[in-house]
Amino acid sequence: MPELIEKSAADLVELRIEQATMLKKRVGGSCLIVQFLITYTAAIMYFVSGPDTATLWLASGTTMVVVTFLYAKLKAPGGITRENHHAYLVGHTIVSALTGIVWGGVAIYQTDFQLEYTVFTGCLLVSSITLGGILPSSAYRPGYIALALFAVPPFSAYLMINAPAPFGLVGFAMMIYFAFAMFLSARVEIETRDTISARQKEELTERVIQQNRTIQRATEEKTRFLAATGHDLSQPLQSQGFFMQALRDKLDRPDQIALLDQVQDSWRAQKELLQGIVDVSRIDSGAIIAKPTTVNIADLCEKLAREFLSDNNAKIELVTDFANIESVTDPVLFSRIIRNILSNAQKFVPAGGKVEFSLRHAGDHAIIEISDNGPGIHEKDLERIFDEYVQLEANGSNTPKGLGLGLAIVKRLCSLLAIRMTMDSKLGTGTRFRFTLPIRTSGRVSERPYQSPIQRFEQSPLVVVVDDDLAVLTSMTQLLSTWNCQVISAATQKDAVQLVSRTSAIPALLIIDKQLDYDQHGLDLIEMLREEINQIVPAILMSGQMGKIDIERAGTDIEFLHKPVEPDEIWAILDRVISRPPERDIPVS
Repeated sequence: MPELIEKSAADLVELRIEQATMLKKRVGGSCLIVQFLITYTAAIMYFVSGPDTATLWLASGTTMVVVTFLYAKLKAPGGITRENHHAYLVGHTIVSALTGIVWGGVAIYQTDFQLEYTVFTGCLLVSSITLGGILPSSAYRPGYIALALFAVPPFSAYLMINAPAPFGLVGFAMMIYFAFAMFLSARVEIETRDTISARQKEELTERVIQQNRTIQRATEEKTRFLAATGHDLSQPLQSQGFFMQALRDKLDRPDQIALLDQVQDSWRAQKELLQGIVDVSRIDSGAIIAKPTTVNIADLCEKLAREFLSDNNAKIELVTDFANIESVTDPVLFSRIIRNILSNAQKFVPAGGKVEFSLRHAGDHAIIEISDNGPGIHEKDLERIFDEYVQLEANGSNTPKGLGLGLAIVKRLCSLLAIRMTMDSKLGTGTRFRFTLPIRTSGRVSERPYQSPIQRFEQSPLVVVVDDDLAVLTSMTQLLSTWNCQVISAATQKDAVQLVSRTSAIPALLIIDKQLDYDQHGLDLIEMLREEINQIVPAILMSGQMGKIDIERAGTDIEFLHKPVEPDEIWAILDRVISRPPERDIPVS
């Protein structure tokens, strides 16, 4: 209720400012109309009451016109504002009252019951100023009431009390006219208010449209900046990752491997920071598209629990309880949600703490709960932790600091996947996240993610790698070679097609950069290589840029990976395509 009262008061102030502005703007035209009425009625008085009365009326009436005009021009010379509008309207009402007194007073003064025309002239005076003042004064009705109240009722009362019959009835008729003028002025004010309100709404709508355009331009500029930044930063990070993995296979001393582990941890931290910034922008721009499939949620949760234990080094106890539940969702995006929550728990729960991770039925829905006994979140921070770049204090000074994008990504991904998320937390007790998604009672379950350490391939599969970044191309070639792969590498579309055409072997996998030089697209190259080989060869399309992928155009058997890509992602896909039954007897149409 207080909010409604405050809003109504604010709306009334805006209305009064607009009314005062209209009165100030209209004063010139109003004064001209009134001066014409004064001159016209003075001419009538000249012939009816004589030159002295006419001169008195012309002088007094003109004086009030000048006062009205000067008041409007001299008061608030800088324009009507929130600070001066009330004083301006009060002054306007006083001037209107004085004008009514002058017009009503002159009407009474010039009335002579011996001369019937003077009664007519008096009626003409008070009716002309009040009827003619309805429209000019409709912007602010209190000013019109002050004018009419001091002009009509005194003259009417004078006629009803002092005039002989039948002039007394004229006074009564003037009171009826006064009531009609009050009613009419009320209707005119309502219409004027509606007009002001409509204009204000139009102006507000236009401002909102302009603001939205400004926001849209800023968002587009931010997206372009992050796309360019993401691409430029992901390329060196990508090559660094491949070089480090290739270097690991050449090291044999524990101290060397430990040092490389530290370097790789720093590399992953940089990768996660970049990925967080890019992911928020990609989700907001619609570049990330959910690809729902039937999955076993328990399998995904078990995998994520193993990841947590592997990274945790037994510093935090993890208690799990997973019911066997299937659902239709995007396994990659769903895993990202849970992984971010578990990562937060790892950061904030102190050593020796406990995290409970469960999956259970709740009617026709599945409930995933992740709770911890960490420090909890202050009530004032419960809403803002889902905003971008909000980073609360972690459980120790050595905990790596991020950009505060983890929960912002979680919120956006839950919205994208139509997963209902709730959170409750108490300072000093802990935090609990709950995710609700529908259960699928039957259907084919997607393959469980392959969990195996990276090792050499006995089959020596042939892999085609095409990337216009020499560092990425070289590092990936070296990495694949350490896995006992045969590699055809090329930096351009033309070189790739020529090299593939010279070999009789069928590639096991195509690894293609999305955006090559000279505006060449990776999807076009995949189609060209498949036509050259005359087989639907599995492919990976990698990109460091944000943007939507044309899924229909992409065709079948293509994995989309966003740079920088972990080496084990490449290895897992290659291992999967080698291990599955061959499907290469399908010719390209």
